[in-house]
Amino acid sequence: MKQILQILILLIIFSCSKVEVSKTEVEAVDKVLQFYGGQVNRSIGFKIANGKKANYFELQVSKSDLLNNEQRYLTEQAGNVAYIFYTNLKDEKSNYNEIRVKIDLDNGTSHEYNFSTTELKEIEELYSEIEKTNNFIRDADYKSLIRDSDYKSLATQNGEISVGITENKLKDIFDQRKSKFGNIKEIQNQGFSFHKSVYRGNFINVKEVILFDKNAEDMILSYDRKTKKLIAIH
Repeated sequence: MKQILQILILLIIFSCSKVEVSKTEVEAVDKVLQFYGGQVNRSIGFKIANGKKANYFELQVSKSDLLNNEQRYLTEQAGNVAYIFYTNLKDEKSNYNEIRVKIDLDNGTSHEYNFSTTELKEIEELYSEIEKTNNFIRDADYKSLIRDSDYKSLATQNGEISVGITENKLKDIFDQRKSKFGNIKEIQNQGFSFHKSVYRGNFINVKEVILFDKNAEDMILSYDRKTKKLIAIH
């Protein structure tokens, strides 16, 4: 049994080292490099669990200033690495069951994350809702933002938008920032993470950055995984 296991390990190592990446995969890795800078190493492999084979693509990111400065949101950023790669696979998405991300920080620590392509597809399908929310914020259309959200489930703690918030209150929140930092130039998506709580149930946190004329601020959008409705902004 031990000998068989050793042979299997050798076969896996051999397969990972010999499989060549496609042109599409190279271009998808380049998209990650364009966003994060630094260095990205890649590898392809597979695992067998319960008699089923699962193919994976792994991206190892290092020397990235953005990731070194975003350690608070490293899980979300890892999700963004996987998402950028996955969405740029185009017709080759079905080649993999899992996208793995390893982040090596300048402080010597390494962090590993696994994302199933099912999860990444879920984020891809949510993206139209995210863009809708961003457009409401960019256009200062707070009435539509509230109407489109699941306002009955909006969080009430930690300074998040609360149940019963009015259009004027929401306007005041963003007007205060605009008066201090200038107009919104861009809202940039920087990843996601999955969560579950008694109060909210299953939900997704989408990490974004609002780029004002004079500053940039983090923003988290929370969406219900079942209804795809916005349930919190903080």
